[in-house]
Amino acid sequence: MGELNVDEAIEFLRDLCGRARWHEVKAFASSRVERLERLRGSKCPVLYIGSTGNLRGRCRDLAGKRHTVFLALLALLITGAEIDYGYKTTPLRSEAISLERELKERYRRLHGTNPPLVEI
Repeated sequence: MGELNVDEAIEFLRDLCGRARWHEVKAFASSRVERLERLRGSKCPVLYIGSTGNLRGRCRDLAGKRHTVFLALLALLITGAEIDYGYKTTPLRSEAISLERELKERYRRLHGTNPPLVEI
């Protein structure tokens, strides 16, 4: 992932929120500003976006409101961030659930906090 200008992304998303004339859109976008703010000072190059049972569907979801991280990613990309996506497949859903639990716990131990863009 390229250099993040989190402050610029936050400003972009705040500006977008300020232009919204629909309360629900403004509230939704404002909550994503809070997630971006948690990125300030982060030295971790990983932006955790969750697990899925359907990778193709997840990629489509990331390009729209169906995924809660969409606006935060959009703001980062518009302000110049380069984001590479990585994934791991598992043969069993139970293995995927176990792996996700383990990865979240390792992230918390390493950084002392949950991943910033996703509510866990």
